[in-house]
Amino acid sequence: MVAVYYLSLFVIGLVILIFSSNYLIQSSVKLSLLLRLTPLFIGLVIIAFGTSAPEAGVGIVAAIKDQKDIALGNVIGSNIANIGLILGLCVLFRPLIVERSVLKTEVPLMVGASLLVYILSLDLKIDRIDGIILLLCFIIFFILSYRGAKKYFDSRELSDFKFKRLFQRVNSRTLAFLFSLIFLLGVVIGANLMIKGGVGLARIFHVSAWVIAITIFAIGTSLPELAASLTAVVKKVDSISIGNIVGSNIFNILFVLGIVAVIRPVELNSHALRFEFPYLVGISVLVALFMKTRFKVSRVEGLILVLSYIIFVLILITGGRR
Repeated sequence: MVAVYYLSLFVIGLVILIFSSNYLIQSSVKLSLLLRLTPLFIGLVIIAFGTSAPEAGVGIVAAIKDQKDIALGNVIGSNIANIGLILGLCVLFRPLIVERSVLKTEVPLMVGASLLVYILSLDLKIDRIDGIILLLCFIIFFILSYRGAKKYFDSRELSDFKFKRLFQRVNSRTLAFLFSLIFLLGVVIGANLMIKGGVGLARIFHVSAWVIAITIFAIGTSLPELAASLTAVVKKVDSISIGNIVGSNIFNILFVLGIVAVIRPVELNSHALRFEFPYLVGISVLVALFMKTRFKVSRVEGLILVLSYIIFVLILITGGRR
């Protein structure tokens, strides 16, 4: 019965987290439009940040509650899941074409971010200085992305953004702001419940919080990326599917992990340095090589990515990690 209780907390927290994240994007976009912010800012900042709210919520709340294994494990696990599981499944559904511009900028940045966090962790910790370095890199990435987006951003792209019925008649800045606060609180509450449930399950089944975070938490918080990427694949908008995953991985490492380290420096187990971090760098390089081949990712390569993720999880579970 105790296990059911903690499992219920985890599932309820996950549902609240994803629901609140989705509506947080809606309310934030509505507020931004009412404040007459530029479409570029809304598309590049509000929507992009909102889609990574689950990872950010779990990471920041876990850091504040001194659950450092969950804070770090969720980021590393989410990035590996984004590439191996989510991108792999999308490619199995339909091979994806990769734009040359993505290969020149975002993909190298994703690999570079993975390599950077590995180098910073060689002393078995990611301290506040490391966190500041990650955040500075994120600011540079954001400025470059913002300047680049000005050249090709079309305000009509926001015409495809569909407001849910709740927000269609909201014309008050105050009301939109209150909705944003409410759903931001929902993200925090959902993350809290997930962490409490996950830690409880880890204790009952004698599994480390790290393993729970890098697998179950990671898959759970990556569900929005899975939904968004699969929808883009069905609509045959390959750039959104790939860009969503690559952008999320950059954001998770540079921003989320940067914030986590500044709030609460993270100490690493030597096993993470020997396995999880190299695996993250390796799978990032692997997918970059796949993308560079004929500027597309084939079904065979998608199968390799999915199998790579399954092998990663099996090694974690059977290896008695911590």
